Amino acid sequence: MSLRTRLLVVALAIIVTYAATAFLIVQAQRSLLVEQVDTQLASLPPVFAPSGARQQPVGVSGAQPPVAEESNENTFSDIFIGTVSSDGQTTTLFAGELLTGSPDLLLAVESADGAATTLTIDSLDSDERFRARIVPQEDGSTWLVSAKPLDDVDSAIEGLSQILIIGGAILLAVLAVAMFWIQRLGLRPIGEITTTAEAIIAGDRSMRVEIAAPGTEAAKLATSFNVMLDERDAADERLRQFVADASHELRTPLTAIRGYLALYHQGGFADEPALSDAMRRLSAESSRMSLLVEELLSLASLDEGRPLVIEPVVIDQLLRDAALDAQAIQPAREIDVSVPGEPIQVVGDRALLTQLIGILVANALAHTPVTAAIRLSAWGDREDVVVVVADEGGGLDPEAAAHVFDRFWRKEAGRSRSNIPGVGGGSGLGLAIGRSIAEAHHGTIGIESTLGHGTTFTVRLPAKT
Repeated sequence: MSLRTRLLVVALAIIVTYAATAFLIVQAQRSLLVEQVDTQLASLPPVFAPSGARQQPVGVSGAQPPVAEESNENTFSDIFIGTVSSDGQTTTLFAGELLTGSPDLLLAVESADGAATTLTIDSLDSDERFRARIVPQEDGSTWLVSAKPLDDVDSAIEGLSQILIIGGAILLAVLAVAMFWIQRLGLRPIGEITTTAEAIIAGDRSMRVEIAAPGTEAAKLATSFNVMLDERDAADERLRQFVADASHELRTPLTAIRGYLALYHQGGFADEPALSDAMRRLSAESSRMSLLVEELLSLASLDEGRPLVIEPVVIDQLLRDAALDAQAIQPAREIDVSVPGEPIQVVGDRALLTQLIGILVANALAHTPVTAAIRLSAWGDREDVVVVVADEGGGLDPEAAAHVFDRFWRKEAGRSRSNIPGVGGGSGLGLAIGRSIAEAHHGTIGIESTLGHGTTFTVRLPAKT
């Protein structure tokens, strides 16, 4: 069942509920008013004749009604009292001056079937309806009938009915406006989103939802839907670029290996020194390809959110180890480590954090001259542990600094690799892996770089709790 159908069912249920409630209210009010008339009739004296009342027989002549004590004339101005004998003779004992008609006494007695009861009867000579109380007398041959017109009751019920009808009309108008409002601001935009989604499924990936009535839930949904589509397209573009870059990186060593193999089959390595040199180059190219595959697997593993091996890790010890490793690669470079006297600990994956610091140090070794100093430092508080790897190299321009964490990005044009002794060329994945490691530990990594003043990488990790 669609949302529009559900709304129509709810509106219909409201209307039916209102109609049933109005009907019950009218019936309850009618019963209450009729009960009040019945109570008034039951409280009347058997026979009375207030001053000013008209007294006359009904249907026969010569009957003289008894006279009752004087009473409040206004109280009985719409009361009728008469008798009916067993032979059908009717006599009016009292008729209030406000009465415009007389009740059908014979019909009342016939309807009572000889028993004492209270019922509604018609008038003999007008459109009035009467509420009549029939009481058999002791002689068994006469019935006393007291009656009161239901004009006031009918008038009150008619007024109540009109009010309820007007209320129902207002309710219908409000429901109509509400349905139009919901249709325009809610259902229609949702329908447009559905149409857009179906068009995208059909192959039109350029479709977007038009955002109308800002601030509504439908507008927020449309905005989120468009953002999702934009992010999907951006992710697809990044994936395509990633595949293209990975293919490019793999193509170079594969081409070299195939070339050396073809040259070998053609007899190009006739002497032992040439063959040994070819094997060395083949080994270097295969190592480059293996490193690239390992880096791709690391990125895939981090992107999938593989579980970390959580344990306490002493950051200052990782910095000292990284400095010793870098010093072994480039003994002539100045490398300083600055940490407080107390150990700095975080909770994380020791292997990944070691890899993160190694990536930052290797990046400094690869992209700065040996004369540029590298400074490693760390400090922490109750919330964060900060790790800084800074170099005094040539720095980066703002555009280059904005892309250092992109996958397969390198500052050098033409994908050139470092020529610094002791440091091999990279694939452009190192800093991307470093950022993924920091994010996997719920941390952040940032860069500050100025041309001519070096580069500083800052890693912030949650402190040990």
